[in-house]
Amino acid sequence: MKPGWSIYILCAVCLWLHVAAAYAGAESDSLILRRVLDYRRSLPFKADGIHTNAYVRYYLKTEKRNIALMAVPSMYAISRGRREYAGESYSSIYIKDNKIKHAVRQLNVGTIPGHKTAMETMMKYLMPDVYSVTILDNQLLSPFHRYNVKLYRYAVTRLTADRAEIVFRPKRHNTQLVSGSAIVDRTTGRVAKIDFNGEYDMVGFHITAVMGKDGLRSLLPKTCDIEASFHFVGNKIKTEYHSVYDNPVYLPDSIVDSHDRSLMDEIRPTPLPGNIRDVYGASDSIAARADTAAARKEENVWKRVFWNSFGDYVVNRTRGSFGVEDKGAFRVSPILNPLSLGYSGRRGITYKLELNGSYRFTAESDLSLGFNAGYSFKQRQFYFRVPIMFYYDKSRNGFIGVEIGNGNRITNSNIVDQVKNETLDSIDWDRMSLDYFKDFYVKFAGNYDLSDKWSVQPAFVFHRRSAVDKTGFELAGRPVSYYSFAPSLQIQYRPAGWRGAVITTDYERGVKAGKADMEYERFEFDLSWKKRLRTLRSLSLRLGGGFYTSKSDNSYFLDYVNFREENIPGGWNDDWTGEFQLLNGNWYNASEYYVRTNITYESPLMFLSRIPYIGRLMEMERIYSNLLVVEHLYPYVEYGYGFTNRFFSMGVFVAMRNTEFAGFGCRFGFELFRDW
Repeated sequence: MKPGWSIYILCAVCLWLHVAAAYAGAESDSLILRRVLDYRRSLPFKADGIHTNAYVRYYLKTEKRNIALMAVPSMYAISRGRREYAGESYSSIYIKDNKIKHAVRQLNVGTIPGHKTAMETMMKYLMPDVYSVTILDNQLLSPFHRYNVKLYRYAVTRLTADRAEIVFRPKRHNTQLVSGSAIVDRTTGRVAKIDFNGEYDMVGFHITAVMGKDGLRSLLPKTCDIEASFHFVGNKIKTEYHSVYDNPVYLPDSIVDSHDRSLMDEIRPTPLPGNIRDVYGASDSIAARADTAAARKEENVWKRVFWNSFGDYVVNRTRGSFGVEDKGAFRVSPILNPLSLGYSGRRGITYKLELNGSYRFTAESDLSLGFNAGYSFKQRQFYFRVPIMFYYDKSRNGFIGVEIGNGNRITNSNIVDQVKNETLDSIDWDRMSLDYFKDFYVKFAGNYDLSDKWSVQPAFVFHRRSAVDKTGFELAGRPVSYYSFAPSLQIQYRPAGWRGAVITTDYERGVKAGKADMEYERFEFDLSWKKRLRTLRSLSLRLGGGFYTSKSDNSYFLDYVNFREENIPGGWNDDWTGEFQLLNGNWYNASEYYVRTNITYESPLMFLSRIPYIGRLMEMERIYSNLLVVEHLYPYVEYGYGFTNRFFSMGVFVAMRNTEFAGFGCRFGFELFRDW
């Protein structure tokens, strides 16, 4: 063999060995990542959850603030006064399926006035679910779930014989994705420690979690540290959180929401850092420097009457409990709340308010009362709904209840035609608004789940519909109010149980009873299905129809259960997926039949999320397709696109009527602090 050939062969062998080594390394990196992705499934799950004790401490520093901070939920208490606050809590918690199912706060000490808490939204960041689709409370797509691998880039570095570091970066800048690194066990795939950064809901954060070591506890953090910053309209808050789980000290059940600092000093699992000790010391010093009892009294009255009352009832969510063992609870939405405002083309600006209360008798029975109200500034209409429910068997969803409210204004041309046909020729009927009637209703209903697949709900409903403009009716000697009374029956079938499609049949029969003299018969059918897809995507489908089989001559009003306009609209998570956004409200009660279909596709990473700078703020996007067939509309079709971010949600829609263009419109809602 010639000398030159030997050199060629040697080079080829070296090149082959180099490629083989690189391939083996790549394969090893892929294997390590795959073990991490499969770690959760490799554990034998137990039916029982975990009871543990959780210690949490926090430090908040206000670097910049203005009056707008008062409007932020849970931040009112620190919107004035000192710039630094600190506190600690000790709680008994029950965790199942990596979610806190029950928690009792036994100790709560701190320097925030009234022992309140600030930035409560950070509590959900203290227990990252590393191996789930979402790493934080159904938000933020985890890099260590196999569904999300296509969204991240990974780099694996072998540190020791049994440890490796995985660095992960999102392929696209979006608020639902995080970046960071993790130390993992190369053999089992267990994440020993994870550090990651992100920004969500106006909070930028860095989280470090040291995970448990054995069994089910290896899916949960042992300790978790957070450094976060909150920016809003010139306000800047820096926060630090530290949590420790599986603490060995169990406090007696009789200790609930105690403010005993000496007891906290005894059971604290880790020493306090210097900044929190300084805040505690400054707070104690200020409390000890009260000049006179009169000065303290004057200050307390001012705070109680103005600051505390104003904050509790105007800008904060008001929550409380009452009764023996705090079995009663109530919740009032804040009066000044961006989430209370919305906008749609038909209703203009809308405002809503919610009050809820409940009392628990036993684990299976309770009584609840609600008051939901809304006002449309464009229509100058006030809407309200008051549901009162008594649950006697919660395991079977067994309840009886009553709902009182006023529905949408309803139209009826038959009554108007009869009034206009009266002999009073001197009256200019066209100048009168005779078409619209106000609706007041009372509905009594009961429900019982026969099984996971079948439910029955008998009910009866009373309506009083009164003319908005009574003048013409009075001149013609016609009644201004019309009454109906109807028993009804709803049967619900869930072929796949609670996680699948829901098929509902409604039957209602109007009968004569007292002033009620409208006789009619109505059937409705409805199929609703929401399919959860991978990576927070979902597909919603609603298909339904209804028709009247008989009507007496004086059954003037057509009013459906599943085909109506929502008069107290909500935000992104309301019924946008099952509504017609541009349809004139008169069409809801103008036809003796209807057939409708609503399809919505939702995804966190669709169109706008691909645009630089804008895309990083997008949380969810939707595509809407709505179709309706009623008398004179063959068909009515709406197409729409919507998105939501940390500030607001918005949808734009275009409508087609009988294959012709029928309009363009939008819907808008504030989403500020939706999850706070």
